[in-house]
Amino acid sequence: MDVALSLRKIFKITKSSRKWAIFVQSQFLLRLAELLQEGFSLSEALKFLQVMMGKQKEDIQEMLKQMERGTAFPSTLEQLGFSSQILVQLHLSIIHGTFNETLAFCAGYIETKHKQWQQFKKVAAYPCFMLVLTLLMLFAVRRFLLPTLQYSVTSASRTTEVLIFVLTYLPFILLGSIFLVSSIVFMIMNKLKKKTAYERAIYYCGFPLVGNWVRAYYTFFFSREFAYFILNGQSIHQMIEQMKGEYTSDLMKELAEKAELSLRKGDSFPQFVKECHLFYQEMSWIIYHGELTSQLGLKLKVYSKECYRQLIADIEKKLNLIQPVLFLLIGLLIVIIYLILMLPMLDMMRGAF
Repeated sequence: MDVALSLRKIFKITKSSRKWAIFVQSQFLLRLAELLQEGFSLSEALKFLQVMMGKQKEDIQEMLKQMERGTAFPSTLEQLGFSSQILVQLHLSIIHGTFNETLAFCAGYIETKHKQWQQFKKVAAYPCFMLVLTLLMLFAVRRFLLPTLQYSVTSASRTTEVLIFVLTYLPFILLGSIFLVSSIVFMIMNKLKKKTAYERAIYYCGFPLVGNWVRAYYTFFFSREFAYFILNGQSIHQMIEQMKGEYTSDLMKELAEKAELSLRKGDSFPQFVKECHLFYQEMSWIIYHGELTSQLGLKLKVYSKECYRQLIADIEKKLNLIQPVLFLLIGLLIVIIYLILMLPMLDMMRGAF
């Protein structure tokens, strides 16, 4: 009896802590924002969503129980697979008094990420299939034609010798490449674990290909949060104290400490932002100009929206380049297969004459 009860408890915990799909996360936040906008309280809205989202009924019920025990609403979302970026924004929105607006924004942000991932799969699916098929053709050539080529070609050219060498050691070359890449990734991840949140963020900003996206995201996120702090009537010093709060991220806490130290040395806030190396340079100019015109909060809010728009546009632009690059790689492999088949035949014909 005790064993059966324990199994039921374990099953209940596992079932209630399953992660939601990205689409479900987006719809949940969007519907919750709409209900709150209509005048529902948070608990009333969640109870209503239990009816609207039957498959997630038990998860929402567990959410309500945690809130009754004093857990903040954003913290209840962590076990359901919501990212830390979403949780931090929701925690801060409670401080700012922009909870409804942030819910709707986060729903749109999650949906945009989901669409981009679907676009990536759509763009990369066929080229990846062709790439795998081409590699299988290479292995088939190696398996069935390599012995014949090795014994038939007596006076091979340098190019033919190189191609036969590559074909002979193809499995070792592929495995060695995979091992080399995996080792590099492992070493980088192990190195990053020893760094602070700020040092990791700086490293990500300098990473090839995606570094500019990371910088754009940090610029968007922090300019948006700074704007909400200022629009709520808080001074720069009060904002820094709030950034060191319990529910903020490690990066935000570390930035707050650096900002506090910089201001104590006599630096201005725009100067700190400029020397931070996490943000676009124009962000410091936006802050400087906003302070001069007493429109700092408004200008930062407008600037954050523009950063977000540019970030999404650039990601979508880069995604459209994936397919041509993959097709170029496939074409290169096909040319290699053609050379492997044709060059030994030409060498044998030259030897015969």
